[in-house]
Amino acid sequence: MDDMNPKPRAAEPHDRDFDVIYVYAGDSGDGPVHEELPARDAGQGVYELLASPGLTLNLAKGDLIRIDDPDRPATVLERGGNYCIQIYGSAIPGDEIERLEYEVRAGLGGTLDGRHGGSLALSVPAKVGGERIRVVFDGFTERTGIAWYYANIYRNFEDPEDETLLDWWLDR
Repeated sequence: MDDMNPKPRAAEPHDRDFDVIYVYAGDSGDGPVHEELPARDAGQGVYELLASPGLTLNLAKGDLIRIDDPDRPATVLERGGNYCIQIYGSAIPGDEIERLEYEVRAGLGGTLDGRHGGSLALSVPAKVGGERIRVVFDGFTERTGIAWYYANIYRNFEDPEDETLLDWWLDR
């Protein structure tokens, strides 16, 4: 943000300042696509993400990242310990979004970080374990028919055919 506009205040318990950064999300036929994300400036070009992205892969809330080239994926310097779970649907009933948000918050200690039309971005701490996460999200899929996926677990996230896992969550 420039000096003419004050930084917005984060709607978090700590009420701290945040910046809006633009991360590379991929290419369209017209050029690079970027996503806005709230982040805390950690200094020296490093940012801590305050929300998981709804479009960008390989990032999650709490990650420390650096943007070396605005038209290339951000570099993850340190994982924040959260899975980014993305859901894409043409429309999701409001009561299902409310139910999922409650189950993620109360049952998993996670957050609904973004909502745009039928798309959702959620953060879930890896420490809760895959089985508990699958119960909540598979239940959502059973009720709605809408699939979900982990957006930050694949080593070669730019190649959808490569399912090699990063395994960063095993250290948690």
